[in-house]
Amino acid sequence: MMNRLRRWGPGAAIVLLTMLVYVPVWRAGFVWNDKDLDYHLGLIERKGLEAIWFSTEPVNYWPVTWTSYWIEHEIFGDDPASGRPRPVSYHVVNVVVHGLASLLLWQILLRLHIRGAWLAALVFAVHPVNVESVAWVTQRKSVLCLFFYLAAVRSWLDFEQHGGRVRYAGSLICFLLGMLSKGAVIACPLVLLLLAWWQRGRVTRQDIVRAMPFLAIAVLMGISEIWFQDVRAIGNETIRNAGLAERILATGPICWFYLSKAVFPIELSFVYPLWTFDVTSVINWVPLIVLLATIGLLFQARGRISRAVLVALLYYLLCLGPVMGLLDIFFMKYSLVADHYQYVALPGLVALLIGGGTRWARRGGIGDVSRHILAVGLLTVLAVLTWRQQLIYHDEESLWRDVISKNPHASIAYNNLGNLRLERGNAQEAVALFESALEITPDAYDTHYNLGLARQSQGRLEDAIVQYQRSLQIKADNATAHNNLGVVLRQRGRPDQAIDHYRRAVRIDGDFAEAHINLGVALATQGRLDDAIECFGHALRIKPHLVEVHTNLGNALLAVGRLDEAIGRYRRALEIRPDDARTHFNLGGALVHAGRVDEAIHHFRRALTINPDLTAARVNIDTLLKMQHRP
Repeated sequence: MMNRLRRWGPGAAIVLLTMLVYVPVWRAGFVWNDKDLDYHLGLIERKGLEAIWFSTEPVNYWPVTWTSYWIEHEIFGDDPASGRPRPVSYHVVNVVVHGLASLLLWQILLRLHIRGAWLAALVFAVHPVNVESVAWVTQRKSVLCLFFYLAAVRSWLDFEQHGGRVRYAGSLICFLLGMLSKGAVIACPLVLLLLAWWQRGRVTRQDIVRAMPFLAIAVLMGISEIWFQDVRAIGNETIRNAGLAERILATGPICWFYLSKAVFPIELSFVYPLWTFDVTSVINWVPLIVLLATIGLLFQARGRISRAVLVALLYYLLCLGPVMGLLDIFFMKYSLVADHYQYVALPGLVALLIGGGTRWARRGGIGDVSRHILAVGLLTVLAVLTWRQQLIYHDEESLWRDVISKNPHASIAYNNLGNLRLERGNAQEAVALFESALEITPDAYDTHYNLGLARQSQGRLEDAIVQYQRSLQIKADNATAHNNLGVVLRQRGRPDQAIDHYRRAVRIDGDFAEAHINLGVALATQGRLDDAIECFGHALRIKPHLVEVHTNLGNALLAVGRLDEAIGRYRRALEIRPDDARTHFNLGGALVHAGRVDEAIHHFRRALTINPDLTAARVNIDTLLKMQHRP
């Protein structure tokens, strides 16, 4: 029993502490782009898992991450109140995977004979910088890719020590799964070679040969990651107007920023200020020069201690490499830095600081009791900071309010707060927030679009048209803006212009069901019923469970005399929503045309029961009864 406790107890303690520290996030909801979850679940529902594994339709090619969402949704389903996935399960899974990754980190550090391995794993588990990766459901990709990456490193170390094709294959498969979760672990092949150099003082030809399959996966998946980011995530947007010199310069300040937050994790923010750099200013180059000089001095020294520091620093830089600003990532539209960007890199720095601190404490004569007190104190401080940091992820309101308090020039925060106000029916306050956002970023197409929505909800349709048009001037391929502009133009009695914008919307996004429906309704109003039927058919293939599609298609079919098909559409609509009074009424009308009067009366009565104010149903019932001499 004691042997089992010694063997499994420390690992269980890591996972348990992680779960306890992250209790607040269990009660958190979804924030910001967690709505991507709905998109990918909907894509799987329409086209199956192969759509996320073997197509370019997902926003990013992270099929393992999207599959994990699908498995979870299959198990827990939707919340009946909201009709959306239940956030608690997704948060708990993120926390559990983070705890397991911390457990793997401990096992790796033990195999590398790093002092204070258990404490280092605990520090990583409760470090406040990791809150963004764990508490934000969207960052499932980060915790998953780190878990598989650490599993790959552990299996690699076991292979180096004991040999065996199974261990090597296991390492390679885990790395592939990590890359299929998120490309943040692309540096793994170089990390494996770096560990070989640290342990043996050189990299052999055999080391390189063994690392080649990992390198091949990294290159292929890296190209895929860049393509999806450029084409699907970014598209035609301009993320940064920065030349090569500015991008190189930025790597210095970015690296030192991450180091500072890792060592002093205070004033953490979801969106940090957006930096720009003057490449002609010598002072702006100092951070990069100091960084390169530090690496050079450590390499020149190459002693036992200096080599360990160099390895940790190089590991840190390798893992940060993809997010150092040389390549564009969509989030860099708002900030060049983010806490979740250093999630994969942080273990190396934590191992260096805790391992070095433990070594220094023992050599300095600090006793076991004092060291334990210091360790408990450090963990307590970090755990308290992590607990507090989670609270801002409780909901979108608290998240964006916290961003504004720390970064008043974050236009994204005002924009998203405006969206919240608009969803809650407070259009006036939403307008004020959108206008504040536009004062900071005048050319934000999404903010102009949102301001158009707010003006539309206020009934100020001409102002809404102006904002939608301004949004489309900045980003012409915004299908949603074209669709909404079409809606407002139709309300203003300009149907031909509305149809033009609906057509543009469906050309940009062929799976935009609402645009197909709006186009169909507009065409039907003009008497172009065959074209309308075709539009409703497109919408039906995209969203087969949308009642409005079946109803509108039924109306169009009825208008061209295809009675049986129309009746079938109405019945399908009632299977989805049995208590829809208007559909019962429409079905009754179709049944009258088909000569099935008794059945028609039944549906008119059903419509009247659901909606007693539907006087047309009462009139139809009276008329039909009189025709049957049943007054």
